[in-house]
Amino acid sequence: MDVTDPDQLVIVTVEEIIAACQSMAGSPYDGEPVDQLEHALQCASLARDSGGDRDFVIAALLHDIARAPAVAGIPFDGPREHHGEIAARWLTPRVGAQIAWLAEQHVPAKRYLVATDVNYHAQLTEVSARTLLAQGGPMSDEEVAAFRRAPDWRRAVQLRDLDDRAKVPGALVPDLDTYRGDLTAVVAGALAR
Repeated sequence: MDVTDPDQLVIVTVEEIIAACQSMAGSPYDGEPVDQLEHALQCASLARDSGGDRDFVIAALLHDIARAPAVAGIPFDGPREHHGEIAARWLTPRVGAQIAWLAEQHVPAKRYLVATDVNYHAQLTEVSARTLLAQGGPMSDEEVAAFRRAPDWRRAVQLRDLDDRAKVPGALVPDLDTYRGDLTAVVAGALAR
């Protein structure tokens, strides 16, 4: 296979992303009642059901890709770097900066919501509340203002909402192949830039 051929490079990149997602099957999700792949597929399905555009659906599918053993396999966030940042670095050359940014921002969006919605913290699962501390805790007023200056901050908050809801054991959702066409389109767009 000639990976210098743009069409072949798209195919190879899509297969790499699919393989990374498949590597999440059976991977624990920080003690949540679903594995990493189930969570990703639930997020993508919720994004599609909510009328999200192709980029938003793919961001939902790939937001936790840094947890995939085939990517970085990080089970827990540390104080210096969270899985959204690692995901963004891996995703940017493959699916473009916008999708990568949305994936990255689902972690700051949690911090934002804890700082701005008095009821939000009580809705977090025990695991999500615990990881909040490693991710920096609630945003300061300055961080909230900076977050709101991003053009797509509302979409990041929407992705966070999907992330919080995509933890239902046994949920029936479309499989990974359902997103192959959308992945091909976003990869082709990213590689053409």
